[in-house]
Amino acid sequence: MRTTIGFVFAALLAAVPASAHHAFAVEFDAKNCSDITGVLTKVDYQNPHAYIYVDAKENGQTVQKTFQLSSTSNLKRGGATLPVMNASVGKEVLVRGCASRNGEDNRYAASFIKLADGTVQRLGQDVEGVFGTKVWR
Repeated sequence: MRTTIGFVFAALLAAVPASAHHAFAVEFDAKNCSDITGVLTKVDYQNPHAYIYVDAKENGQTVQKTFQLSSTSNLKRGGATLPVMNASVGKEVLVRGCASRNGEDNRYAASFIKLADGTVQRLGQDVEGVFGTKVWR
């Protein structure tokens, strides 16, 4: 009996951190992507997704934009390491992002970023198929 209770308790604890992970198309709109220019204010390198925050100007007002990125392991493999990203904090960057589907203002899935030094880093899925083309660079 004691073993059964222990097993059930362990199974319940294991299930707690298992939250649903949704596909890109559930959360973001691939037909509503745009380039956003602003000052990179913060890089939040965490799993399951990293985030960056960009202050952009809209109608003379500064608006903070939040961009969800890929996992840190994917970012590191592609060269978008924390030191590389942090080198552009406080500087102007250009980010390609697709807007949130749920209507949450200023929340995007980032595809690419053009850093302050001019290098381009892939940050997420290329749902538009524009990475490496003259259209985006």
